Amino acid sequence: MSLRDRPLPYIFLEAQGLAAERAYLEQRVGLPVIETDDDPGHRHGVVKYAAGPVILSLNLSPASRFRLSGSDGLTIVCAGGSRLVTDPHGHHFLLGDRPPVVAELRLRVTDLAASVAFYRDVLGLRQPDPGTAAFATGSVPIVLTAAPLAADGRRIRHDTYLLVFHTPDIDRTAAELSAAGLTFTGRGVGSKRIGRTIRFTDPSGHRFCLYEPSDEALGDRSGATLRQILIGR
Repeated sequence: MSLRDRPLPYIFLEAQGLAAERAYLEQRVGLPVIETDDDPGHRHGVVKYAAGPVILSLNLSPASRFRLSGSDGLTIVCAGGSRLVTDPHGHHFLLGDRPPVVAELRLRVTDLAASVAFYRDVLGLRQPDPGTAAFATGSVPIVLTAAPLAADGRRIRHDTYLLVFHTPDIDRTAAELSAAGLTFTGRGVGSKRIGRTIRFTDPSGHRFCLYEPSDEALGDRSGATLRQILIGR
């Protein structure tokens, strides 16, 4: 199956005020920095944080992306998490132990039955308990919840975060997913210094990316953390 037991090593969060977002994530949430990109021309992955089985990474976005009221359809649940906090950009966390270790990703969906079928039959993820809407990945589980609003009661938005699945062979994985019924967004597989990527969305609009990292990305300062995630440590 295409994404069966593939790790989900990255969560990208959009931010238009980098200083405020860093202060919140590092001081309030307690995330440790593992890499910063000081090139003023770069807007993708400018700060990366270790969070156990995933890396949280910040992208710079224009203020217009946050103009309308709303917050993420994603809640990042940390080990022991019982306290919901929402950062200045509308990203939700359930906090518990420090330093935070991501234990679960909760996605709010509009049609639970359609979403369960998508994750199980199209993406090929394992559903350990058929009685629940929880799916295993090679790193952190995805749990679906039917809900019309975000965790803080605002309207749900989907364009301020991105969940990234690793694949060692993006062409083969993309072909398998296409054969299973997945439609990709954009113009196909793109290549950058960090590797090769292609994006898709689930039935509710949550955004995902397939990622085949380059040797250069694996050699970056955060590369050691990425390699450990990919081998399940």
